[in-house]
Amino acid sequence: MDLNKTKKTMLDLLLDKITKEFPDWQKSCIKNVLLLSLCMIQNETTCLYKLKNKVGLFIDKPETKKGSHYKRLTRIFTGYAFSRLWIALLSYVFRSLRLKSDYLLLDGTSWDKGKTRLHYITLCVVYGGVAIPIYWEDLRKKGISNQKERIKLLKKAMKYFNLEGKTLLADREYIGIDWFKFLKNNGIEFNIRLRAKSYKDAINASSGKSYEELSAKALRSKKRAKAVGKRITLDGMELMFIVVKNPKPDAKDKLIYLLSSLDKAPAVLSVMYLIRWQIETCFKHLKSNGFDLEKANVKGKARQKLLMAIVVFSYTLAITEGLKDYGKIPYKTYPNGKVYKAISLFRHGLDKLVNLCSDFTRYCTYLIHELHDKLPTYRSRKSIFV
Repeated sequence: MDLNKTKKTMLDLLLDKITKEFPDWQKSCIKNVLLLSLCMIQNETTCLYKLKNKVGLFIDKPETKKGSHYKRLTRIFTGYAFSRLWIALLSYVFRSLRLKSDYLLLDGTSWDKGKTRLHYITLCVVYGGVAIPIYWEDLRKKGISNQKERIKLLKKAMKYFNLEGKTLLADREYIGIDWFKFLKNNGIEFNIRLRAKSYKDAINASSGKSYEELSAKALRSKKRAKAVGKRITLDGMELMFIVVKNPKPDAKDKLIYLLSSLDKAPAVLSVMYLIRWQIETCFKHLKSNGFDLEKANVKGKARQKLLMAIVVFSYTLAITEGLKDYGKIPYKTYPNGKVYKAISLFRHGLDKLVNLCSDFTRYCTYLIHELHDKLPTYRSRKSIFV
């Protein structure tokens, strides 16, 4: 029996099963997208020009010209960049998750690509203590987003994802009364850092200690990360204002100011805010310490959006694989005296994927076992529950 023919038949059967979850797209399209995902996982880059050299190894066609493999990869973006393929990929991978997510994170990451400034404002959910992007927009500008841009982003995200009841955590650039009202009106709680003296008049107009008194109380406390606060009224909204003593003694900002829609103790809200840093770790893994997103050579906002979806698809696989046994990873004491896991969750999961999915047939087998056969019963619902 011809081993290569048998292997091809097996791959076709696997792809037939997977593509049933993508009824609006051709089998060849899904095959190429998954092949690109495997190439990214195995080579940790998004540069199609570099990945073209690896395609033949994964599909047992090393004799095929590399230019043909490059055209195979670029056809994904020329043919499907303006379709809903990106959300279909996210739906497929997110529906397999079994972890409850309570938090949303919002932040931006930017870099220069030639003369173009890329600025991705990114919305993440937190799974197992890790940030996973669910929606993003390239603002193509320097500086921070404004309230209208953020509201527009959330409105688009809510077309695909059920975000009600979650709590948004964000840094001090993501403030504004219209923004706060939009979140509350759409059932999204928030716990957001403020700039110093933001909404000071409203804080002082509310009963209780003044802005200055709360700041002084937190600052003089001998307790590390002391948190104090009070309920305030801001343009008709009942909110909690919190002042936290910065736990870093050498920090430029001695105090951290938070504003929250949650009715919780200041100490609880101050600890909750620390979860926000997971989005910075996520950006690191997508860029310099993972898929090298900054080296992507795909041009055009629509094409880049699809590329980002394939990156997130691959990233989510690494996270979910790493979570399976991450508790067994030992801790390590680093030169600065801090103790962390010896390897990050993402890196642990990615290393496992590299070993488990050494060729395209094994990768499709993995997807069948880990995603397709575990899809939940709510797969027909329009909103993706994250």
